[in-house]
Formats: sequence, structure tokens, C-alpha cells
Amino acid sequence: MDGRLTNSRVPTYVNIYNSIYLDITNGVYPQGEYLPSESILAEKYNVSRNTLRQALAILNEDGLIVKTQGRGTKVAVRSDDEIYDKKANPMIQFAKTAVDDIKIHYNFAAPTDIAINKMGLSKSDIVLASDIVYCSKGKEIGYSFIQVTMQAISELSIDVSQEAAIYDLLVEMVYQKAAKQDMVFKLVYANESEAKFLQVAEEEPLLLIETLLYEANHEPYARCKYYFRPECYKIRYSIS
Repeated sequence: MDGRLTNSRVPTYVNIYNSIYLDITNGVYPQGEYLPSESILAEKYNVSRNTLRQALAILNEDGLIVKTQGRGTKVAVRSDDEIYDKKANPMIQFAKTAVDDIKIHYNFAAPTDIAINKMGLSKSDIVLASDIVYCSKGKEIGYSFIQVTMQAISELSIDVSQEAAIYDLLVEMVYQKAAKQDMVFKLVYANESEAKFLQVAEEEPLLLIETLLYEANHEPYARCKYYFRPECYKIRYSIS
């Protein structure tokens, strides 16, 4: 197989990115405070405003700065020392801003064909199926669809007649039970249902994580589909 390497010059904005990154991590620009204006930064780093904006765009993508409409650019408050909790709800754990409202719609029904296949269920089984919308500051930022087996609900001693118990199960307990998770990451585009839940336009790009949660005996007990608005989440997993 033939191969070819091309030695290209490093774009100017990469050097500016590195300079601003070091200034942020060294405290020149403190966390939670606004950066100087673009004109001041461009003069300081001796670059055009276009080059500066390219560097700032990548810093924003990396979660080091946060752009606020009409107010400027603020240095993000970093959480590098936070420990990833593999048994936490990813819709809450990875949100860039705190989730302050959760809307849950649920029912008990026969499993879908794909759930039968992936979870080893039969058509006579019943699962708890739920649509959950996560909001922050009045904005829908994430949506999940979760199916949980009745066996798992029984093992967790959930009183299904109590809505508060259903809420705790779907928001917290279903994750705490997991001994193992299998995940698939995808880039998808919102269909009619997802667009409605998230209040976005159809075909809006979303990050999808499909997950099977397993008990200690390796039996799957929950199937989860998480739809993240990419601008609202920073997803981080630690693999060991």
C-alpha cells in the first residue's frame, strides 16, 4: 500500500490557542471572569481578529471559555478535579449548566421488538417505558428514552403506585444498580419526536448514546437512549 506524508505549516491560530490556553491555566485570566475584548486580545497576541476568533472558537469547544450573547467571553470554571461517576445519570452529570427541571412521561407496556432482542425479553413481558426531558434555565438540553424490566423494579423494591418512587428510579436508582454498561455513540439528526421533546428543528444534529445496563449476573435490565444537544454537554468518560 502506498502512503504519503505532507509536512504542513502549523496554522497561526493554533499558536494563539496555545498561548491563551497557557494564560488561562496559569491564572492570567482567572476562572469565572471575562476575557478582554477581541480588539485588546488581538493586539496583545499580535494577530488579526479573524485568527483570534478561530483560536477562541476552539477554546470554546474545549470548554475553557464560554461565550455569552452581548456580554463577552468568560473563562469557564473548570471541574478537572471532579471524579467521573460511572453510576451517575449522564444527562445530569455531563451537562454544562445545572439541570434544574426534569419532565417525565412513563407507562407500562410490552417491550419493543428491539428491546426483546437486546434484553432477552419475551412479548409477554412488561417494561416501564419513559420519555424524560432535562432542562436548564428554561431550555430543553437533553432527552432520554428508557426501558426498565419489571424484575429490576421488583429487586429495587420500587412502589410503582408512587410517582416519587418512579422519579427516583429513572433519575438515579436505575444507574446505581449497574454492574456493567455497553455503549454505542452516534451522531444523529433529530426526527419529529426528538425535535418535539427538545424544542429544536427537525434534522438538528444531536449526539446519541445507546446504552444497555447490566446486573452483576450479566443480565441486561435497562435499555437507555440519550439524546444530547451538543452545545449543552461536555461528555467525559474515564476508561480503566
